[in-house]
Amino acid sequence: MSPHARHNDARRYREAFGVSHTQALRQVREQLPPTRRDLRAAAVPVWDGQAVPPVLLTAQADLARWAIKHLNEVIALGRRLPHNLSEWARLSSYAMTDAHTYTQMMAGTNGAFFQMLGWEDDTIRRHLQDCDPDRYVTQDAVAYAAGLFGQPLPPGTDPTWWTFGGQYAAED
Repeated sequence: MSPHARHNDARRYREAFGVSHTQALRQVREQLPPTRRDLRAAAVPVWDGQAVPPVLLTAQADLARWAIKHLNEVIALGRRLPHNLSEWARLSSYAMTDAHTYTQMMAGTNGAFFQMLGWEDDTIRRHLQDCDPDRYVTQDAVAYAAGLFGQPLPPGTDPTWWTFGGQYAAED
């Protein structure tokens, strides 16, 4: 369900029951279907502290650097091609979608980490602010988180991101 559809449902619920917009949105989110279980990271004791794991911060910082690099490329293209809208649109779209991929991987890695901690699907869904956390918690994100925390490669996943995660774990 898209955010627009959720807000429409919340508006109808608010009008029907006379509650606040926040309460209506909460009610709509609680009625969302459960998440799929096929992309779930194995719940393993990967972290016992209350602080954020350093290896996760290192990996997130690297993903953020890559996303920022691509977003800066959009700005540089605008300055380099100020009079060529079609070329700027084409090249900047590539850079923006690349940046989007890295930010989605950041969110997915967090979601997979939360699954490893044994968090409930509904809690993860609320934190990711999406009715379908599988949009973020992809097979790549699950493999990346497994590599970060020294877990075996999840069955049916490509080892590429798992290897990247394992490299960060080895450096930590």
